Amino acid sequence: MVIDKQSSERLSMLRFPLILGVIFIHVSGSVVTLKGSNLAGVEGYFLFALIQDFISNGLAKVAVPLFFFMSGFWFFLNFRLSLSSYKNKVKSRFYTLFIPFLFWNLFVMLFLFVAQIIPQTSIYFSGNKQSIITYSIFDFFNNLLGFTKFPIAYQFWFIRDLMVMVVLSPLLSLIFKSKYFATVFGILLTVLWLFKVWPVYIPSLAAFYFFYIGCYISRYEINVFSIDRFGKSLCSIYIFLLLTDIATKNFTYNTSIHNLGILFGIASALCVTKHIWHHNKVKQALLNLGSCSFFIFALHEPLVTILMKVIYKVSPDNFDSFIIFVYLLMPCLTVGVLLIFHKITLRIAPKSLSYVTGGR
Repeated sequence: MVIDKQSSERLSMLRFPLILGVIFIHVSGSVVTLKGSNLAGVEGYFLFALIQDFISNGLAKVAVPLFFFMSGFWFFLNFRLSLSSYKNKVKSRFYTLFIPFLFWNLFVMLFLFVAQIIPQTSIYFSGNKQSIITYSIFDFFNNLLGFTKFPIAYQFWFIRDLMVMVVLSPLLSLIFKSKYFATVFGILLTVLWLFKVWPVYIPSLAAFYFFYIGCYISRYEINVFSIDRFGKSLCSIYIFLLLTDIATKNFTYNTSIHNLGILFGIASALCVTKHIWHHNKVKQALLNLGSCSFFIFALHEPLVTILMKVIYKVSPDNFDSFIIFVYLLMPCLTVGVLLIFHKITLRIAPKSLSYVTGGR
């Protein structure tokens, strides 16, 4: 399967908005903790809760599944199972996934270790988590690689699960030998997704399901943008499901509505790129920002948490409008700082930057 330039650019245009969505997910929450105590609580603020549910727990929740979908799609593009092709894929992902995964987790661990032992900074890094200086050997590797929990740079659980899916790709190739069986298996995974039923911790259901669907579409050479003609209907259904999701948070069936909404959200995001693609300046801006997306992904934590703690510490009071302001400001401020840092690093150490971002 050969993907045309427009389709390739439309997928690439999504990278930066999706990273922004990931940051919005990570700035959401009800409590900001400082030195083991709650610095700021955001419970009880109705307007803030509504906005947070709409953005962080709604729109942004499309980001990670769509990243897994695109990863599966690109992985199986022109891939056919053989020892040589599999070795080439694994070798490539070793440099684009494992090396950055290892580097950034070691970097964050060292950063937190130093910050926790310096009295002037320890207040910002001594919350409810275990102090790094007390790590056992198992704690060290568990926090580095994420065997039983998120790695210490917790956003890298995505890369961890993606590496597992790469290892499992020969199994997927065997499933794809029969299109009928592959389709039935995909339907089964969809049911599991809708009811959030999954027997293992790694890989996550989101990783396995959406990577599989991306692989399926790529393997059987399905035009990922064939749904464009249904764009208005898909977006309308998605908005309806999103609002229904917000209105039914306390109901037992909310998980199914939420996960169904993510499916329509992915389809809607793919359709929206058709209209953006025709606006050349916007398209080029998104493509340029997309090249920085992995760097932003790697460093947005712990930066966003530090910024939030500093702002809440110096603020005199918490009130609805202030909390909303901080919530909307944090992703923009984080991205702005990291874009400047990326530009500086690209200028003074381009080879090192390329190495720790997997050549992106």
